[in-house]
Amino acid sequence: MGLIIKNAETKDRIEKEDTKRAIKDNEIILVLVPNERYSEKINDIAGIAASFGEKVCYVSTNKPYTTLMKNFEKDKTDTSKFCFIDCVTKSAAGSAAGGKVVCVSSPKALTEMNIAMKKLLEANKPGITVFDSLSTLLIYEESSVVTRFVHSIISVFRSLGSKGVLIALKDEVKNELVKDLSMFVDKVVEMG
Repeated sequence: MGLIIKNAETKDRIEKEDTKRAIKDNEIILVLVPNERYSEKINDIAGIAASFGEKVCYVSTNKPYTTLMKNFEKDKTDTSKFCFIDCVTKSAAGSAAGGKVVCVSSPKALTEMNIAMKKLLEANKPGITVFDSLSTLLIYEESSVVTRFVHSIISVFRSLGSKGVLIALKDEVKNELVKDLSMFVDKVVEMG
């Protein structure tokens, strides 16, 4: 019988520690987050990634990097080591942000996103890459296309020595996609 934790704060602390351990012990993980706590959980994941003291590449398919930065800073996450691939802003912000931001034209521009990730990872050599989120890609593409794309970016992460944290909304990913992606990742983590 599993341990029942009634105190929400204790449960969240244990969950963060479990996620941190999963990132530390595995190269590539898939994190399933609940829809209703999505913003809170991506802030937690960013904080965990930053806590390792390595550079972090954050790929955002649904929020501009400026919004993410404000949210992360509000949660007291050190963003000095972050670089971003922004699939929302649609402007050439890279030079304006000191080369730490690459804008991709759209979340459905998978080839452009893949090229941008490879270039940014080669240039910045982050220890961790957070991809937020696979659920957004499913709005634009079929599950099989997303699976092929994820396999491709995981190969990039592994070849360039970056750990990968792939985020998906728990309620919006089909069991079949999670099953397919489980073949490519080292661990699946479900946050509450």
